[in-house]
Amino acid sequence: MKLIISFLILILTLGCKQNEKKEIIIEDQIKKVNKMEEITLKVFTYKDIARYTMASIMGQQPKIISALKKDNLYYVSYFRKSDRKKFEYKIIFDGNKILWSNIDGRWRDSQYDEKIIFIEKNNTLSIIQTFSDGSEDIKEYKKGQ
Repeated sequence: MKLIISFLILILTLGCKQNEKKEIIIEDQIKKVNKMEEITLKVFTYKDIARYTMASIMGQQPKIISALKKDNLYYVSYFRKSDRKKFEYKIIFDGNKILWSNIDGRWRDSQYDEKIIFIEKNNTLSIIQTFSDGSEDIKEYKKGQ
């Protein structure tokens, strides 16, 4: 009987610790979102940049991607043409830095994740991904693409 009670206490303790970890992760994400800053854009909107960012990362056409702003987060989604599967992401901006995550996944902010920035110059938007090995992928978009 003592063994069963000890086992139940262990399960309850582990379950509480898991919930505490989830709450801490959610609180950290909220803090991260609240401290992000946007800069003044000339030609493109942040919704545009969110769309072009995911197009660049996922190798999709920007025209199939939609973006919606809610609080400081941009929710981006598209349906893959080949099988009509829906993909959803979230993006936050900090100046010209872009941080993204799958809708229910982790933020891509570890040392091994690519760093993404945007540059708006004239009518061109450049999305620059810098990978942990130092290599870069640069995609350029014109307004209306």
